[in-house]
Amino acid sequence: MSLYRDSAIVLRTHKLGEADRIITLLGRERGVVRAAARGVRKTSSRFGGRLEPFMHVDLQLAEGKSLDSITQAVTLDAFARDLGSSYPAYTAGTVMLETAERLVHDDGEPAVQQYQLLVGA
Repeated sequence: MSLYRDSAIVLRTHKLGEADRIITLLGRERGVVRAAARGVRKTSSRFGGRLEPFMHVDLQLAEGKSLDSITQAVTLDAFARDLGSSYPAYTAGTVMLETAERLVHDDGEPAVQQYQLLVGA
């Protein structure tokens, strides 16, 4: 199980079981990554709200067979704070996240330009 670090934008989340989530990320070095966050839906979770859409985070991940696992998350910027106060801004942001997810292939290739474009928007 090898560990790696990457800064990423959280694009989407899906429920996985009772306490876990699958997080879809756009990472600077790995492109689109799907990773499991164990216990993130519990109230005592150490991740808290760091793994919600529109969050810019620095992550430590462990490579897995089908899904990577998030072992550490540090918030770099919380774009959700600004977008939550304006519905037009929120819908525009959601469209940008969905477009980024569709444009970048999840083959592990770096997506530096797309990442910088999304962070800069």
